[in-house]
Amino acid sequence: MKPNPELPWRERLDELLLESRTRTLSTAEREELNATLRTHEDARSHAAQMLMDDAALAEELRAAQMESLLTADSGGMLGAAQPFAEVKRRSGWFQWRPLTAAAAGVVLGLFCATVAWAMASPRAVATMTRVFALEDGSFEKMSGPVPAGFPKQSGMWSGDESEIVGTGAVKPKDGAHLLRFVSPGADENDPNGRAISCDVFQLVDLRSLREHGSAQVDSVLELSAEVLDARPFNTRPSVTFFCQLFLFKGDPAKAHEAWPLNNGDALGSGSAQLTTLGDGLAAWKTLTARCLLPAQADYAVVQIAARPNIRPTKLESLFADDVRLTVKTQPSLPVKIIQH
Repeated sequence: MKPNPELPWRERLDELLLESRTRTLSTAEREELNATLRTHEDARSHAAQMLMDDAALAEELRAAQMESLLTADSGGMLGAAQPFAEVKRRSGWFQWRPLTAAAAGVVLGLFCATVAWAMASPRAVATMTRVFALEDGSFEKMSGPVPAGFPKQSGMWSGDESEIVGTGAVKPKDGAHLLRFVSPGADENDPNGRAISCDVFQLVDLRSLREHGSAQVDSVLELSAEVLDARPFNTRPSVTFFCQLFLFKGDPAKAHEAWPLNNGDALGSGSAQLTTLGDGLAAWKTLTARCLLPAQADYAVVQIAARPNIRPTKLESLFADDVRLTVKTQPSLPVKIIQH
């Protein structure tokens, strides 16, 4: 990928960070990166979080792989029972301290008076990040009501009653528009379904990723979304925001025929949530869901939602913005299998 210096600083920062993982930056690029980190406080915190996420992800990947390999099957041989289970954050003896220390060293450098950018070597930090196509993650390409119902094609937002609005009392996290949750809705295919949460979906075709796949790497799909409860502080009822990811095999154009009754057929899933009681206009909060990416996955269902925890309740001043889908990879951990 050839860097594009015409990108806005936020996108350009992500591009330079990605490039630094795969090659040595030129002198001009390194100076540009340093200047961005010196100039923008948000850039420093974003880069620091990105590096710490990489370190945590590497631990999660290795822990998940080791856990699956250490699961005994019915024949008594150590093997992988469910290699694509949801990744959850772990601690304890599955700590890869050199990796964490390397990333932490970079983070410390970001906050020095003189910023001297230095990426840890590929041998120390094995993860690589690549931003994957999610259509209109910042809600800039349309305005007004979001199309109703579960999406019937890839690359478009649709779902329960919600709308894309411009800058008003609430400042968008990214760009000039943001998504406002309006009202919960029921799922069309669930005859016993109730209007519990306001869900917005997008189908993402994953088949192009197979061109870049390899048996020597582990991949994780990461979904992040910024959410904001702009109600006055301590407003009841509480509201829970969700950021969810489901991976399926098959034709994405047929996904609407079975959703949500086909959740049990998902090859993998990841979920993150946050419960709030109103935060005024204090700060956007980041939700991040991760899921191991099996080679046979054809598409992903991306879901962001707001659920009032007492129903029925009309939703007010609940927003989402800057939704991103990222692929992270690292070399597979070599493990020797021993048969008893």
